[in-house]
Amino acid sequence: MSQLLDRKLKHFFTLMDRDRSGTLELNDYLTTADGVSSAFGIAEGSAEHHELRRAFTRFWEDVVKPMDTDGNGHVSFDEYLTAYNAGVRDDAQGYERMKPISDAILAITDTGSNGKITEDDFALALSGYGVPEPDGRAAFTALDQDRNGFLTPDELQKAIEEYFLGTDPELPGNTLFGRF
Repeated sequence: MSQLLDRKLKHFFTLMDRDRSGTLELNDYLTTADGVSSAFGIAEGSAEHHELRRAFTRFWEDVVKPMDTDGNGHVSFDEYLTAYNAGVRDDAQGYERMKPISDAILAITDTGSNGKITEDDFALALSGYGVPEPDGRAAFTALDQDRNGFLTPDELQKAIEEYFLGTDPELPGNTLFGRF
């Protein structure tokens, strides 16, 4: 794997480690879901909030929890990286398992339900992951390649794919979760 991809994965792992324990647990994912919900003013306990938490829980159960090779309920970065290489990067269908979480985020960030994600909504969504607002806005600028002032779900999906699979340092998707 490339050093660039390793660095991006480490950055994302660190963002997701919400309790700063050095490992990932289900609660880290639920805390992120709650952060994204809060950023968008989604009421705790609402149907929308529960759906986002369900999406993050499914992602934990289907993708991250199986990375816990020693069965201790925590996923270390070494476990994460090893499993990522085998289950996402080197598996033709691996990236597809990541889509439910990105689909849930896309549904929330398209606040106008018009297939357009604004800079403000994009920065809000990233703030739910712990990305500082200026970094979220800089990422939006890098990702808005046609400079039309919004991202489409397809453009965002492309950025997500570039972030999690791309090894070219020039890809705009490298900026997706801020500076690393």
